[in-house]
Amino acid sequence: MGCGLREGNTQLGLLSFVLLGDKGIATARGRLVLFLLGLAAAFFTAIIVLGLTSRSTYGLDLNQCLLCHGNPELSKINGEGKKVSLFVKEEFLNTSAHRYIDCTACHTSKPHEVETPLTKLSLAQKCGMCHSYQYEVHKNSIHGQQLAQGNADVATCVDCHSSTSNPHNVVRVLEYRASAYKKNISETCGQCHGNEQLMERYGIVEKVYDTYMRSFHGRAIRLGTYEISQLDKATCTNCHGTHDIKSANDPQSPVAGVENLAKTCEQCHPGAGEEFASGFLGHEEASPKHSPGVFYAEKFFLGLTSFVVGLGVVLAASAGVKWGLNRWKE
Repeated sequence: MGCGLREGNTQLGLLSFVLLGDKGIATARGRLVLFLLGLAAAFFTAIIVLGLTSRSTYGLDLNQCLLCHGNPELSKINGEGKKVSLFVKEEFLNTSAHRYIDCTACHTSKPHEVETPLTKLSLAQKCGMCHSYQYEVHKNSIHGQQLAQGNADVATCVDCHSSTSNPHNVVRVLEYRASAYKKNISETCGQCHGNEQLMERYGIVEKVYDTYMRSFHGRAIRLGTYEISQLDKATCTNCHGTHDIKSANDPQSPVAGVENLAKTCEQCHPGAGEEFASGFLGHEEASPKHSPGVFYAEKFFLGLTSFVVGLGVVLAASAGVKWGLNRWKE
């Protein structure tokens, strides 16, 4: 018993001698050992963390649907007579917001025995099985009303929530790469509203996306970070709504008329009032016909600025030439 105790004390004494000097003060050698122990602990912790975070996630496929639908050539003719691809890219499925929901949740347990038209309307109806509130709101929007009439041009669920308009590639709204993440919303809306040929079919001549991106709000969104707390500038949905977007000519639209527009502006600018809202040009560029005061004021200040800058360049050049001549004469 005494021998074991003495042996233990001897080992403890050796460790103390390594870490501490004979006077109880940490020696350089002891500090080095402690540093190496800390470094080793940090290294193994980093390895464990990286191992946990780098593991791939896989979409749920209990019935092995991807054995067939993983074929890029798989397709069918839909209810509108258009060829529709039935290919499901596994990469999309693995990162989808619905990756932990089995295929049968949307396609039923017997998908080959169910009539599936694969139209925009049928996709919206399928989304509405779970997202019922959003679907009901969307049905009353300008997009939903047109969709019910068979207009395939309008935006529906997958057009806004998937960067590829693919139901298997829907990304959670709060993910930075999501097409419905606030910083990306203007670009998502611009896929349709920045398409001149598409807009011409509906008599929309305003360059909606371009004019927004040149505005203060657009510049602030573009130059800002992806941090949600910093994305407090107005984008499309702040003014027009989300699932309940109405035509700008609809009296119920939040941008219809100065009175409604003022209320919309006041959500971010308290007390703005109708006078503030009346200064908004909309998405139409100032011209001699549309807001001529703004158009000519812009031209005047552009000319004035060019004159002042040009005059400054001439004066600076003259001073430089005069200085050079004086130096030459000396």
